[in-house]
Amino acid sequence: MTKLLAIVAAAIMGLGVLVVCAYLASIYGRPPMPVPLGTVLWDYETGFTVTNVARHRVSAGMTAYEVTARVFCPYGERYHWTPRSAHVFDNDGRIYYASAGTPAHKILGATDTEHLTFLLPNAVEQPALVFDDTLGFLPIIDALRAGPPELYEPHRFNLRYD
Repeated sequence: MTKLLAIVAAAIMGLGVLVVCAYLASIYGRPPMPVPLGTVLWDYETGFTVTNVARHRVSAGMTAYEVTARVFCPYGERYHWTPRSAHVFDNDGRIYYASAGTPAHKILGATDTEHLTFLLPNAVEQPALVFDDTLGFLPIIDALRAGPPELYEPHRFNLRYD
């Protein structure tokens, strides 16, 4: 009986080690992957893509990125768009939210076009745009993060290609 308990305890510990290793591999095993403009990224029943990015200086030290995005809801899920539905992060992990954009609304049809304006410092070398969680699990995901956002958000749209 003691031998059986030892084997069960070892199996449970081994399973625990496997779970921890799988969790760490899911974070550190996926390098950031930029995707081309126009590629649709799906999150549950909602798809997102960036169709256009226009960049211009607005003041000394600041650049505006005008982003045109498309949201796809062909399966019946009605996504609720807000200006905080996407954010940009830089190489240091700083997060920037849109300073202006399409007002909050529910996507009523199969697709909709949205506009966002991000004001970023000129020193940001490679700003990356990611769309936020569609199911509302972001607080749980944030609690599980074990690293800066650029390690955990593998699919992103680069806003600069110069």
